[in-house]
Amino acid sequence: MQTEDFDIRFATIKDIPAISRFGTPIVKSMKFYNKEHMRRNIYELSVKDLKDTFRTKDSIIIATTKEGKVVGFCVHYIGHGHVGWIDWLLVDDTLRKRGLGRALVNYAIRDAKRRGCHKVWCDSNPNNKNAKKFFTKMGFRKIGVAKRHAYGEDEIFWEKIIG
Repeated sequence: MQTEDFDIRFATIKDIPAISRFGTPIVKSMKFYNKEHMRRNIYELSVKDLKDTFRTKDSIIIATTKEGKVVGFCVHYIGHGHVGWIDWLLVDDTLRKRGLGRALVNYAIRDAKRRGCHKVWCDSNPNNKNAKKFFTKMGFRKIGVAKRHAYGEDEIFWEKIIG
């Protein structure tokens, strides 16, 4: 799939190191996670954990420029009861507002539909104003806030009916 000068595709195992190198500094710059949650997020973006995710959860979607540089990615998988879950969505700060995040999420939604899902869920930190704005604009509905959820932090849960 093409978006401007970006190619969006399913990642291969060979893409994992580049995804890790791309995502880790972005997550480290996020000031709204507590230390424990930050440690977990950084671990989840390690090459080892991304390879485990790739093998067990079946899909990592990334965006690359024509030169092959990772500029964004989305991890999604199919959960219990044919519900899709978007686990990670990161886009290069300098490339935001160009439709790349929208294209990644739409790619994940099409894949979830293809695999029999009737809705997609995701979560975000309540202090992540960009995520709130983005998911609302994408047609996701806020279904609740889990107080003191993962690592003692609140989380917003979002859903989008897709079929």
